[in-house]
Amino acid sequence: MSGHSSPPQDLLIEIGTLELPARLAAPLSREFASRLFSALGECDWIEPDACLESWHTPRRLAVRISRVRGISPGQTVVHRGPSLERAFDIKGQPTAAALGFARKQGVGWEELGREEGYVVFRKKRPDTHLEEVLAPLVEKVLTDLPRDREMRWHSRVPPFVRPIQSILFLHGNFPVPGRVYGLDATPLTRGHPVHHPDPLPVMSSNDYEAVLASGCVLLQGSDDPGLRERIWALIETAAHAWHPDWQPVRNEATLTEVANMVEWPSALTGSFPERFLALPEAVLAEVLLGQQRVFPLSDAAGHWKPGFVAVVNLESIDPQRVGRGEERVVSPRLADAHFFYQEDLKQAPAERLPDLDEIIFAKKLGHLGQRRKRIMKWLSRWAGDFGIDTELAQEAGSLVLADLTSRLVGEFPRLAGIAGAVYASAHGSPPALCEALAEAYLPETANSKLPQTAFGRLLSMALRIDLLAGYFLIGEKPTGQRDPYALRRAALGLVRLMDPAEDWAGCTPGTCRFLLDTALTSLFRSALETYPEGLGNPEIQAGELYSFLMERFRGLYLDGGGRADHYEAVLAAQPTTIGSTRLRLDALNRLKDQPDLTTLIQIAKRVTHLLRHREETDTAVVGRAPTVSGERTEAYLINQICDLEPIVAEAASTHRYHEILIHLCTLQNPLARFFDEVLVLSPDPKLKEKRLDLLKRANRLLSTVADFSRLQPPHAP
Repeated sequence: MSGHSSPPQDLLIEIGTLELPARLAAPLSREFASRLFSALGECDWIEPDACLESWHTPRRLAVRISRVRGISPGQTVVHRGPSLERAFDIKGQPTAAALGFARKQGVGWEELGREEGYVVFRKKRPDTHLEEVLAPLVEKVLTDLPRDREMRWHSRVPPFVRPIQSILFLHGNFPVPGRVYGLDATPLTRGHPVHHPDPLPVMSSNDYEAVLASGCVLLQGSDDPGLRERIWALIETAAHAWHPDWQPVRNEATLTEVANMVEWPSALTGSFPERFLALPEAVLAEVLLGQQRVFPLSDAAGHWKPGFVAVVNLESIDPQRVGRGEERVVSPRLADAHFFYQEDLKQAPAERLPDLDEIIFAKKLGHLGQRRKRIMKWLSRWAGDFGIDTELAQEAGSLVLADLTSRLVGEFPRLAGIAGAVYASAHGSPPALCEALAEAYLPETANSKLPQTAFGRLLSMALRIDLLAGYFLIGEKPTGQRDPYALRRAALGLVRLMDPAEDWAGCTPGTCRFLLDTALTSLFRSALETYPEGLGNPEIQAGELYSFLMERFRGLYLDGGGRADHYEAVLAAQPTTIGSTRLRLDALNRLKDQPDLTTLIQIAKRVTHLLRHREETDTAVVGRAPTVSGERTEAYLINQICDLEPIVAEAASTHRYHEILIHLCTLQNPLARFFDEVLVLSPDPKLKEKRLDLLKRANRLLSTVADFSRLQPPHAP
């Protein structure tokens, strides 16, 4: 029983599954652990100083939480009945109201208490044991986990990413009974399917790692690189033992994926025919690292050699035979790539363009030939402003989709863009165009590299903007966990392309100005207008796309440690670009702890409060003090505003928001004096209106960077 004693103990939970997809194992593990920890915390099962650990292997998700209670003490609930005047007569005898209340509580009227003028009954709920709540809570967390795919293996249990095969609950040294996904929880785990197929008993939650290691299973921590580095050491050892002068080519994405696929790794070597080294390095990398998940070898100069290191999930008694098996898989894939590459070279990229008309982009959006023309039109509109030759940009727009008809990309889809660049270069296209084609699909993931040229950045923006515009026009927007066209990923990539906090390598001053000054709605509207009329309203969809992108930027900013109130305050100022939003946030962050800004925030809240209760009028104060009032305090404030307005406007035109905030801080004293010495809500309607107009003008100035009324002082939680 989990409630064997009162001291909190470690809680171990393991969900045994069939092999999880390698790319999903780590995020599933993190999300499962985080949600489980939060759910137990919300129900008050965890001590404040509890710690969370999480692991995963190809066949399990595991969580250990320290200082989890076995028993939750029952709470006393107070039920309030009628007032004392209604509950008792003048002789102190219970009335029908008191007797009815006692009957409802299942007690005699003598057991009722009296508090604050009412009859009450205090009822203590029984203690709750961990075993009563753990299984339902774990099943709900598992069911609610976000995932883009799931399997159903039984009609009576919910679906999951892969079929669940075992459940382990252990509180300290004691098993916790329960039933999850139709399976009874046990104190048993599973060892390696080949080296230790028998179940392994876990006697204590603290023995978990050692027990699995004895069964030839190494755990991978969600944020621990230990297993990856152990695998890399095995790879290096195998490579040097095979050929002392060769070294493995490290690829973090492949290494992470391999670590998510093995429980007891070992490394072995293999070779392939040297003629395949004639393939472009990007093609070799896609076949070896991307598809086969083996690590190519190179010499000291970085030239690739006809060998590789494979990581397998067992210690073989005949590693050479296993290595030959890997060669029989790798070599045919390289042969496929070599054949497709040679065949594709026989046709110039421009000759492939008619084939685009045969490939559907989306049911309501036409074929890829139509998409090509839209991208060309969008590029012709913006290339000059971006600092790119318009004719060259149109040529890139014409060819950027051509490689989708090639046999190489048909077999290896992740080579889209790279293959186009290789084929364009082979047929004499300018190097700048080829570089842009190679970078057209960057960034591929949330954290992958960005284009290193301005041309590549523009081409990547064109593809993403057209994709988002099209699907928003036909109403295929992401909803909840559903995002079949990866629009969130496209939007996040677009945000990163335009975010000055990211690498703006290769961007000229003109390109930077474009990214900072050109409104998102203008970029989207120009793309929306390339679609046939009748699909939607470009104005409405441009606004929706602006909000969609800003929401992606919000997540990026908060994940980087930004403050939510800073973001909301800046967004309320309606910045038109990602770059402007980022620079405003950076300016606020630089001054967030300054006393002057703190005081100004408090005063700005007062300004906003007064204006919120005033009907909007079109009248505004123009000019200096005599137009407003003869009072010195008002004159002082209006003169300060008049002095600041052109300074702030000029600084805003070049996005010098830190400088603007410093200037705005000089308004704190004039505004403080104004509130201390002037009756804003004067009995005189005309005077009241003029003073509110003055505050409205001050508020417009204060809102240049952000809506200060939405900011919290530094000491606020």
